[in-house]
Amino acid sequence: MRTSRFGFGLIGPRRQRHELSPEQFESLALPVGDDGVVIGADAQGRPSVLGLNRPTPFEVLLIGGVWTSQVIALRTVGTGARVTVETGRQQMWTALAQAANSGQQCVTLHDVGRVPPQGPSVHSPVLVIRDCGMRPPRGRVSAAPWQSVLTLLPYLSPVAPRLMENAGPVSYTH
Repeated sequence: MRTSRFGFGLIGPRRQRHELSPEQFESLALPVGDDGVVIGADAQGRPSVLGLNRPTPFEVLLIGGVWTSQVIALRTVGTGARVTVETGRQQMWTALAQAANSGQQCVTLHDVGRVPPQGPSVHSPVLVIRDCGMRPPRGRVSAAPWQSVLTLLPYLSPVAPRLMENAGPVSYTH
């Protein structure tokens, strides 16, 4: 039977102290790198991260399929950002928007040329995905602080050089 000591409560179990030797500190190190969206792996098998939520304007050009841009959209929503999709193929994006919008409006779909101002901020960053075909028109919405723009091209087209001039990273998937 345990007895209480005035002011100290019950006597608890006896354990060793929680101390580490200086050599053991290395084992506690956490891999900390860039924050953002995981878009693949590098040559060493470590995650490749694309920081889309930035205080400066940022444009990305993705040459590939809609599936890759949808994965990036969902991963971006997972970081707490909103995603706006400018597309002429709403049927390709509707299921994703419905699945992602569980109680919140985190993915919105808009017709080409009809994207309203998004009001991005540090507390509510935005990724605008432009899925406008092989010759996307010049968009009304452009990259801004806390608002990145990802332009999706299904394949290299004659407008690719113009888009590459303004883009930070250019990615090609097959």
